[in-house]
Parts: sequence; C-alpha cells; structure tokens
Amino acid sequence: MNAIRYQFTQKQMIAFLSGLLFLFISVYTTYSQENINIPGGINTWKPNYLPGIPGDNPYTATRTNFTITMRDGIVIDCLKWIPDSPAPAGGWPTVIMVHGYGDSKETLSEFCRQQAEYGYYTMTFSVRGQGLSGGLSNLISRTEAEDFREIVNFIRKDTLNGVGKDKILVMGGSQGGALPLMAACLPGGVNVKAIINSVAPPNFASSWIDNGCVKMTLLWTIEYNSDTARYNGQVNRMSDWIYSENKQYWDSLAYWLPRDRDFTSILGNNTVPLIVEASWQDKFFNADGWLQNIHLVNSPMTSYMGAVQGHGGEHSATEDTWHMDWFNNFFFQNLWGMQTNIFTMPKYQYASTTSPVVNNAWTFVHDSSSSLLKNISTHTKLYFNSNRRLKTTSNNNWCIPDVDLLTNDVRNNYSIKDAVYDEFTGSTFNAKFKIDNNTYETTALTTNVEMTGTPSITMDYISTAKPFAQFNFQVFEVFPNGTSRFVTRLNYEDRNNNYGLLPSRKQVTFRGQAHSHIFKAGSKIRINLTNLDRTTEDAAFFGTNPFVLPSMKPGINIMMLTNNFYIDLPLVTSSSNRPNAEGLFADENNFVSQNNAPEKFELKQNYPNPFNPNTVISYSVAKTEKVELRVYDILGKEVQTLVNDVKNPGSYNVVFNAVNLSSGVYFYRITSGSFTDIKKMTLVK
Repeated sequence: MNAIRYQFTQKQMIAFLSGLLFLFISVYTTYSQENINIPGGINTWKPNYLPGIPGDNPYTATRTNFTITMRDGIVIDCLKWIPDSPAPAGGWPTVIMVHGYGDSKETLSEFCRQQAEYGYYTMTFSVRGQGLSGGLSNLISRTEAEDFREIVNFIRKDTLNGVGKDKILVMGGSQGGALPLMAACLPGGVNVKAIINSVAPPNFASSWIDNGCVKMTLLWTIEYNSDTARYNGQVNRMSDWIYSENKQYWDSLAYWLPRDRDFTSILGNNTVPLIVEASWQDKFFNADGWLQNIHLVNSPMTSYMGAVQGHGGEHSATEDTWHMDWFNNFFFQNLWGMQTNIFTMPKYQYASTTSPVVNNAWTFVHDSSSSLLKNISTHTKLYFNSNRRLKTTSNNNWCIPDVDLLTNDVRNNYSIKDAVYDEFTGSTFNAKFKIDNNTYETTALTTNVEMTGTPSITMDYISTAKPFAQFNFQVFEVFPNGTSRFVTRLNYEDRNNNYGLLPSRKQVTFRGQAHSHIFKAGSKIRINLTNLDRTTEDAAFFGTNPFVLPSMKPGINIMMLTNNFYIDLPLVTSSSNRPNAEGLFADENNFVSQNNAPEKFELKQNYPNPFNPNTVISYSVAKTEKVELRVYDILGKEVQTLVNDVKNPGSYNVVFNAVNLSSGVYFYRITSGSFTDIKKMTLVK
C-alpha cells in the first residue's frame, strides 16, 4: 500500500483538527456563550476527513438512528453512518466518536457522514443524561464509562452492516476522551484497536479543584440547565457546596468530586494503543495531570503537549501541519496495518509558546523528548525579595523578615454567588470586592531560556482570613519595550486557616499549571500575586470572569519574604548544570526597582492596630542608608529590634510579634540618616 496516496492534504488536516474540536467544544459554550470567542463562531467549524483517498468522496452513506439499552434499563440514543457499498473483508474501518460534555450525537452527525463517505463505518451517541439519551449524568464517571463498554460490545456485533469489529478506533476530547480511556482501564478493558484522548488527563476531576481552588469552568459545567445536561442528586448538590463557602461543604466537594472520576490509579491497566493530547492553555484541566502520570501508561503510546484547540487553547498553523502526519500515521498503523514511525519516534512531543505574539496569540515552536517532560528541566528558584524584586538569592532573615501584604478586602457580606451573578464586574462588584496586586520582577535575561514542566511555589505566610485564604500567582514575560504577556499561573487556597487570637505562621508548597514557554533574552520574568486571578489574555474565553473563584473571606495575608518564599521554575538552559540560575539575569545584585523607589523617608501606622499578637509595620527609604527600627514599652525600655541593616531605596514591611509581651501601649521608632519618626500602637490580649 502506498502511504503517500493516503496522506491528508493540509486543507483536509485543518478540517480534521477542527472536527476534533467538535468532539469537546460544547463543554464550555452553553453556560456563557457571550464570553467565549471561537473564531468564526461555533457553527462555522466544518467537519473533517479522516485519512482516506483524496479527491471526490468515493461512497454515499446512509444514516440509521437506533438505541441501546444499558444494564440498568437506561436507553442511549445513537446513530451510525454506513457506506452504501459492500464492505471489504473484515468490515469497514470503524470509528466511534464521543462528544464533549453537555452536547449530543447531533453535533457529530455531519462529521460521521463525511467520514462514512470515505469508506468508514462511523457511529456516535448521546452520553447518559445528555441529548435524547435517558438517565442522569454522573459528570464523566465510571457509570458513563461502563455505558461506553456496552456500546462498543453492541457495535462489534453489527457485522452484517459492515462494522470492522477488529479495527475500531475511538476518538474524543474532554468527556469524549476521558470515557473511552477510563473504560479501557477498568477490569476487562474495552475491545478496540486504538484510542485518541484529547484534553482529558486521568485526574481531570481533581484538576477542577487544584490546590483547594474551584475553577470557573467547574461551576459553569455543573450549572448547565436541564436542556443541556440532567444531573443526579450528588452533582446537583455540588454548586450549592461551592456557593456555601463553608469548610464542611468544601470537604464534601473535595471528597466526592474525584470519586469514581479520576482514574490515575488504574491507568496502567490500559492495553489499547493510545494518543494523548494536552493543551498548555487548558482552562478546564491541568496538563500537569499527564506530566506526572503519563509514565503509568503501559500500552503503545504517543503524546503531544502544546497547541491543542478546545478548553481555551490557542491555535497554531505550524502545529496543525505537524499534526497532519502524526494523525495520519496513527490511523495507518492501528486501523490499516501499515508500519509507520508513530511508536518509534520520541514518545513525548511538545511545543513551546514564545514571542513574537501574532494575532494576539503566542508563536509555537515544536520539540520532542525521549525522556519524560517532567524530567528534562533544572529546578531554578527565584526568591521574592523586599522592594518587589525577584532574585536568585533570598533575604535570609527568618527571625524578623521583611514582609509584603496582600489584602482581601470584601465588604457588606458580599458572597461568591453575588460575584458570579455580577460576572465579577460592575459598580456593585467594584464597591464590595477590592482587587489587590503585588508585582515582583527579575532583571533582564541574558539568554533565551525554556521553561518546560510545572512551576511550583513555596510560600511562608500568616493570614487573618478565616477559614479560607487564597493566593494567585500569575507568570508573565515582560518584553524589552515594557509590554508584557501572560504565560501561566499557580493557585492555592488554604481551606483550613483557623485564624483565632493567635494566627499561625505557615509554610506550604504547591504546583501550578504545566506549561512550556521560551523566555527571550532581554525579557524579564514578572510574577503578579493577586486575590483575583484574571488576565487580559483570558478575556476571550472567560469574559470578565476569573480562572478560579476567589475567596470572599476578608483578611490580611502577610507574606514572609524569607528563604522559604520562592517560585521554582523548571528551566532548560544551555548549561543545565548551572547552579541556581547563576548568570541568567543581568546586574541582579545591583538592581533597584525604579518603579517602587519612594521619594521620601516615611514610617507608616502599623496594621492592624490594636493588634494581637502580630502587626505589620511599613516604612520607606529614599536612598541607601542604614535603617534601625526598634520597639519600646511605655517606660521607654527597648523590647525588640526589628531592623538594623543597610537598605536600598524602596518600601518595606516587617512583622512585629508580641506573643511574649503584655497588653498595653508600645512605641516604634525608625532612624535612617537624619530621618527619625515615632508612632504608637496598642497590644490587646
């Protein structure tokens, strides 16, 4: 068989990838379509061709609607398209297509028809609780995976109508990718030749609530109306649990959402040849789920991380061209028995975002690795320093550290449901929720550097927010001309912050959203710490909504700028053994942030005041001077020295801990050169 004869044209391939998008696009369009930007509109995506003979469609095909009754009596609504011609020996190559969440078989009907006209037996169905199928949805679970196994077994018996029972390929994204692979991992597996799994990691349910944060896309999904999806009682309760902002209900969500949905623990059971696709920019599921678990796949497998449309991922024409051969070879190998390089090429294909930005999207650069992507980088720590600097060295002042404050100012009992209904915008939202941002920045990079993997944050903090305290870190590349663009993010919500009379100091490490990005020489890396994770680049997908739902618990988050407060970036540099990113950043030790350099010396009133037992004292230094900051009791006796060091121009914060002192009035005094000031504070126990 001549492989060239069966290659996609580029036009066919673009249509093919667009058709793949049909398999999972609906999962985020029904809830808030006005906030979703799909090029040309969702109804203009044209169904594509699977590999076949180029030219006019060689067959006509007939559609048949039918139903399959499940083990519990639920009736599943199905359709199939079959070529109007005698089937070849062994039956037609057969493709089962599974739609995205909240959609139905009709979304894929035209797609199935065109494939059938190229000599395929094609079928699709409406998943339980969706479309015209009966039953109630359990939100992409083992219930629906068992349905899928029964559907495959039913279709395999349709040999009189030409099904190729020993050459069935399954394809789908999101729900459509999760259910077939989950079914293949269950005891007994699923009897198909190959599976294409797109944007559906094996821990997809846990990914919706990464690090204690509830993603906006989870709330959208579980609030579909009954015309889109009909839920069982447990799923119906989930939005109530989210809106309650109650720890007991959060614990219920955290326990029940992954249950019978995540399938990481059984991933190694799959024996079916597999394509895995993930988008770095996925707004639903973190690609880190695949980076951390893909080694558990034991079957023949090829994978790609990068520019995958759907779930908010950006488009890349160059990556589409690469996909053309990749998908061709997977079909040729697994349905047509042709030998290709699909399982001998490097197993881990990926593409990195980088500049230039064209049509408001990153450029993608293709690469590959024979090693796990999580292992190809060197972990590089960038410490959060005073004066909003991001450096490869820390302050090293554990006992009396410089601090920074992130304020979660929420007023008048404003709730998360209020904010959702206001779409996080407008006069009411702006009056009752105050957005706070702390921006840290490196000096310029001396060379191009690739970040591939999953960044993490180690954080040292005290929070007065009870019982939930949230921290959102956004990573940007700042170009030499001063403009910037969002790269990735890390989100954490402390769901057990039992603040009382004695707030505790905590340390935590958490992972962010996996990504591969090439920062260019001359650019800077910027980290924005905020109480509302929303970026300009997300607006086409989210509108005014954030990536994760914010905490509506008011409080002050005190960030301890110590050697236990840093971001760990998985960097691939030209000298991967370079320790601590030495030499990556220009003039780092002499860097002074001009944006934050104050014009005068100043000592501010402590906050909170009165306090017990911690309070924050802020001060500003206009030029490089030795600074002394001391605390005295009402008799003038010094009780603690907070600062005794040379400081560069900038604004600083320091925590005064009075846990061992008695209630009463205290004074704090700053001396820096000729500048002196004294203020009063009150300790109440």
